[in-house]
Amino acid sequence: MKASTKAKGKTKEVSLDPIFFAASVPARKPTAKDLKDVKEHENDPIEPKDHHTMDDTVEDL
Repeated sequence: MKASTKAKGKTKEVSLDPIFFAASVPARKPTAKDLKDVKEHENDPIEPKDHHTMDDTVEDL
């Protein structure tokens, strides 16, 4: 096996920007199960929850 003749260059360290990452990653295609769930629960109401403290609200996120 021959050794590589390419010189190894330095790699740049780039900090991860989560907003750029989220915007640049393509959305996944919905699966058949996703589409079935949407049809079954299309008109289900979203019930608001009452939280007694701010900690309860944060835990629910």
